[in-house]
Amino acid sequence: MTKFISLLLISFCLLFFLTIDATANDKPSPYEEIYPEIGYKTVEAALDDFEQHFKQKLKLPLRVPPISFTHHFGSFSDLDGDMNDAFEVKFINDQLSENH
Repeated sequence: MTKFISLLLISFCLLFFLTIDATANDKPSPYEEIYPEIGYKTVEAALDDFEQHFKQKLKLPLRVPPISFTHHFGSFSDLDGDMNDAFEVKFINDQLSENH
């Protein structure tokens, strides 16, 4: 009976330490990996897609808001012809979530 309890205790400890190690190494993916996976690209590439689709230049503002941003991504969607096209720019700060 003591061997069984010892084996059970060792198994429990091993499982506990493996779980702690797995969660310690589980870091969130950086924005550079996440946003391209869901269809975002550089603002310049999205702007180029927009300009090629509409065959005209789009002038973006020269300055961004006076808030600190660490990343910026763009997206252009041509969903169904010309009715629901969308151009989007996202500004993100990976240190301050309120600056998204």
